[in-house]
Amino acid sequence: MPCDRDAPITTLALHLVSSTRVRGTEVLDQIYIDILRSAHLICFAAGMGTALYYDFVTIRSINDPISGRYIDTVERLHDWISWAFIGLWVTGIALIYVRTSFDLDAFSPKLWEKVGVMVLMTLNARLIGSFVLPMLKRNLGRAVIDMPLRELILSSQVAITSIFCWTTGLVLGSSLYLKTAPWGILLPLAVGWFALCTLGGQVVVQLIRRRARAGTEVQLQMAFDYR
Repeated sequence: MPCDRDAPITTLALHLVSSTRVRGTEVLDQIYIDILRSAHLICFAAGMGTALYYDFVTIRSINDPISGRYIDTVERLHDWISWAFIGLWVTGIALIYVRTSFDLDAFSPKLWEKVGVMVLMTLNARLIGSFVLPMLKRNLGRAVIDMPLRELILSSQVAITSIFCWTTGLVLGSSLYLKTAPWGILLPLAVGWFALCTLGGQVVVQLIRRRARAGTEVQLQMAFDYR
């Protein structure tokens, strides 16, 4: 009989222990997810910060002759961004697995767009190594803004695409409204933003090019008049 009276107490104790273990496991799982998120954000911040710094360095020296030091700086920045991309892919894939177990039916439009942006960023980074850096080396001693028009437009588009990707990733990662937005909202916004970045960026580059050439012509004319 005493054993029968103690049975509910024993059952309750086992239930409490089991519940504690479950809660402990859930807490650990959440900690692991938070660590993944933090690592993902750190990689994103490192990559975006480096990309913005590269754009700043390029704009600051756009009228200066391309030097070996400038090319070395671009190569180092490109390597840093590449490592940031590796970190983004590793942590991003891990987070996707945690949230969806790679079940494509569980992928939201926002998640698909984030994956698409990452693919575009990766391809764009490969263009820097395969196209932009060799182009800079071919134009050693010439100002960036004085490069042949076709090369200037293409290299500018690589930089514009980089800005589009980083800003789009930032908005997708921070916006609660877009978290559940359908393709009917996400796709027009992405296409419109890319078109605006491309048009605005190319216009600004051409205006800088025209202004630089006008300044050069004035200097040549002044030198000619002085003689």
